[in-house]
Amino acid sequence: MQEKRLRTTIFAFIMKKIVFLALAALLMTACAFSLPGKFTQLADKVAAKGADFTPAQWEKANAQFEKLVNQYVDKYDKLSGEDKKEINAAIGKYTATALKCGVADGLKQINALLKKVPSAIDTAAEGAKGFFEELGL
Repeated sequence: MQEKRLRTTIFAFIMKKIVFLALAALLMTACAFSLPGKFTQLADKVAAKGADFTPAQWEKANAQFEKLVNQYVDKYDKLSGEDKKEINAAIGKYTATALKCGVADGLKQINALLKKVPSAIDTAAEGAKGFFEELGL
């Protein structure tokens, strides 16, 4: 009898863990699909691997960045201050990485895009400054 109760308890414990992990995975996925999450994910990817990107990879990253900036411009008034702050930090990180990697053509496109975003240039500069400080530059 006790053995059956023990098995039931162990089974219940395992099921709770599985449900918890599934919910955590769902929450993380939902965050990655938000606009701030997409910006952060792209900026992190470029910061981690951008130095090794080929020109074709930079073109692809810049096209994705352009698409995100256009979405940002379209949704700017609907975003919370926290979302804007996170996006602007990611823009700064992306821009700083592109500068560091010497992507001149891409930076011209980025600069043109940033002119569309209200107050993004100042916050992007702040984000870039923080990113370079993290690198010790």
